[in-house]
Amino acid sequence: MHTCALVKGAPGRGKTRDPPCYRHAQSGRRRGPSDTAFPMDALNAFFSTPAIRAIWTDQAVIAAMIRFESELAAAQRDCGVIPADAATAIIDTCSSFSLDAGKLAADARVAGTLAIPLVKTLKAAVGKRNEGAASYVHYGSTSQDLADTAMVTLARQSLDLLRTELVRLSDALAAQVEAHRHTPLLGRTLIQPAAPVTFGWKVAGWLDAVGRSSAALKRAGDEACTLQFGGANGTLATHYGEGQRVARALADRLGLRVPAISWQGGRDRLARLGSELAILCGALGKIGRDISLLMQAEVAEAFEPTGEGRGGSSAMPHKRNPVSSMYLMDAAYRAPALASILAGELASEHERGLGTWPNSLPVLADLFSLAASSIAAAVDIAEGVRVDAQAMQANIDRLYGVVYSEGISLRLSALLGPAKAQRIVGQVCEQAISQRTPVAELLKQIPEVTAVLGAGDIDILAGPQPQIAACQPMCSAVLYQWQEQKTLIQED
Repeated sequence: MHTCALVKGAPGRGKTRDPPCYRHAQSGRRRGPSDTAFPMDALNAFFSTPAIRAIWTDQAVIAAMIRFESELAAAQRDCGVIPADAATAIIDTCSSFSLDAGKLAADARVAGTLAIPLVKTLKAAVGKRNEGAASYVHYGSTSQDLADTAMVTLARQSLDLLRTELVRLSDALAAQVEAHRHTPLLGRTLIQPAAPVTFGWKVAGWLDAVGRSSAALKRAGDEACTLQFGGANGTLATHYGEGQRVARALADRLGLRVPAISWQGGRDRLARLGSELAILCGALGKIGRDISLLMQAEVAEAFEPTGEGRGGSSAMPHKRNPVSSMYLMDAAYRAPALASILAGELASEHERGLGTWPNSLPVLADLFSLAASSIAAAVDIAEGVRVDAQAMQANIDRLYGVVYSEGISLRLSALLGPAKAQRIVGQVCEQAISQRTPVAELLKQIPEVTAVLGAGDIDILAGPQPQIAACQPMCSAVLYQWQEQKTLIQED
C-alpha cells in the first residue's frame, strides 16, 4: 500500500500527493527497486506452504533463468557451436551473477518479458570478464526459451515436492481405511440419510480419488517438464544443423525431456498440468467438504485435530472451526479458474502468441501453491482425524432402522411380491419414526412377515451387518490399488 504524504499547496492549505505510479508516469521517471510494492506477499503465505513458496520466490525464478543461460553455453560449447573461452566466461559469470528482483520487474514491465532485461544485464557482466564472449550469451535462443524452460525446471522441483507429500497423504488415508473399515457410518445422499456405510469405506473413496489424481498429475507433470528451445521462430536455424544436438545436451543438463519440435506455440502440456493440479485440489476439497459436515455440532461424528489457538473465533469462544477443511475448500474454489487460463490460451496466434505465454509463470506458481496448501491440509486431517464411533452409531440408531428399508423391501418383494412388500415397508417406516420404535420390532408384529422370515432374519435385514460386509471388498480393492499406484508415482 502506498502512503501519500502531504505537500505544500496554496498558502494555508495542503493537498495529497498523486499516487506514485501516476507521479512517475507524469515525470517520466521510471520506478526503481525502492518504489516496487508487492501486495500482501507475506499475508498470503498462510494459503500456501513454506516449502512450495521457497521454490517460486523472485530469486529462485531468477536463478532458474541464470542457470538456463549457463547450461545453454555449456551445451553449445560441447557441441562446437560457441567458442570454449566464451562459454567459460558465461558460465563463470553466471556462477556469481545476481539481479535485484524489483528493478528486473520494473524493466520487464517496459520490455514485455523478464528475459530481455536479464539477458541485457548478463551480457554486460560477461563483457566485463571477456568482451568477445558477450555476443555468445543467449546465443541462438529467444526470450520464450528462457522463460518457459526456467518455469518448467521450477515445476519439476514442485512436482517432486508434491509427490512426496501425496504419498504421505495416501498412506495416512490407507491407514484410516484399515482402522475404520468396520466402523458403521450413516450414508448420506442428497444430504439426507441413506443406508449405512463405514467410515473406512468413505475414506477409501477419498483415497481412490487422490490416488488417481496423483498418478494423473505425475503423467501430466512428466510431459510438461519438457525443454523449450526453438530460437526466434522455433526452428533453431541459427545453430546450422546442430540445434537438436544442443537441445538434447541442454535438456540432459537441466533434467528435462527433449521434445520432437519446439513448443512455444503448443501449450497443451502446460494446460494439462494446470488442469491436473486443479483436479487434485478439487479431489482434496471433497475431503474438506465431508469432514466439515461431519464436524457440525448436530452431527459430531468426526473432527479435525485440535491444537492451541486452532480454529478459534474472535467473537465466540466456544467455536472450533474446521480450518484445514477451509484451506481445502479455498484451493478447490480457486484452482479451476486458474487452470482455465492455461486451457483458454491453447488457440494462440501462429508461432508465438500475444499474451499467451508470459502469464504461465504466475499462473502455475499459484496453482502449485494451492495444491501444496491443499495437500498439507489433507495430511493434517488424514493423520489426526478424531473419529467418534459412538456418535456415528447413535445417529444411525435415532432413525430406528428406516435406513435399512431398501434391503428389507427387496427381500420381502421376492417373498411376498413387490406391491405387498412396498405397502408393508412403507407403513412400518412411518410407524417407526412416529412411534420411535425400531423397524425390526414392528416387522416381528406383522403375521405376513413372520410367516416368511424368522426373527433372526429380520434382525439381520434391519441391522448394519449386510452394509458393513458390502463395504469390505471395495476397501480391499482400493488399498491394493494404492500400493500399485504408489510404486508408479515413486518412479523417477
